[in-house]
Amino acid sequence: MKTVESKLPFNYKTIRVTQSRINKGLLAIPVSLIDYFPKRKNRIYVAFGNKDKEAILKNFTPYSSSSRESRIGGMKSFYKDFKVQDGDELVIQILDKDRYRIFTEKQFENKITKIEEELDKSKDEVEAGSKLQQISTITNYGFEETLLSEFYRLSKKDVNKRISKPRVSKAKMSVPASIRTILSTIYNGKCQISGFGFLMKTGKSYFEIHHIKPDLGHHLKNLLVVSPNIHAQFTYANLEEFFDEQGWLRRVKFNNDEFIVNQIIDSVPIKYKKEIHYQFN
Repeated sequence: MKTVESKLPFNYKTIRVTQSRINKGLLAIPVSLIDYFPKRKNRIYVAFGNKDKEAILKNFTPYSSSSRESRIGGMKSFYKDFKVQDGDELVIQILDKDRYRIFTEKQFENKITKIEEELDKSKDEVEAGSKLQQISTITNYGFEETLLSEFYRLSKKDVNKRISKPRVSKAKMSVPASIRTILSTIYNGKCQISGFGFLMKTGKSYFEIHHIKPDLGHHLKNLLVVSPNIHAQFTYANLEEFFDEQGWLRRVKFNNDEFIVNQIIDSVPIKYKKEIHYQFN
């Protein structure tokens, strides 16, 4: 087994397939993964792609058999349909007891990237929440883990300065629905500086999103979830801001009062990993 950095903001496992197993129409399970599979000959449910409701019963042969390797049979049509070749990697997910899901790695990457693009263009928070749930399902991640992964992805984007335009008013900049959804859920609507949260009569959290530097736009490093009172302090108080080397705001001073800024980036992995598991030749 080899661990490499994932191109996606998710940890996942792959099996690198060999031509001999492709020819036989089976998926050999490397020894490094056998603890996730039955110890006896059995039939298991395997879903292909993100279609959980279409899971198919497949024959499973355990490592203790005469073949001396764990095998999932009946893979010939999958290999043919997706043109799987020697050395390709298949993403393997353990969904539940005796229930698994398999993607080609290209299929896995393309599905996630496509939905992330749709997430970024969401017209409202309902659509953004739906796209996040789709990503959660495909990656087999919990919803909260998915939020952190998408926060990580967005935080890695370049910080681009906005083109300066004459300011005719102090109207608040509208934050994209995807970013607003991620921030409001991650921070539970609570102010990153005071820690306070406010509920409206509807039961929903009331908060505002502050742009630290107006010319840096909607980059996550430039946004804060704040209460209305704190938002006003940024405008009217004598302000000092303290950033770390990566550009995250860490402390603020309003007049003589200093506050530490709660930054969720501290809870996000530094990087994500892909485990590559190898079949015997």
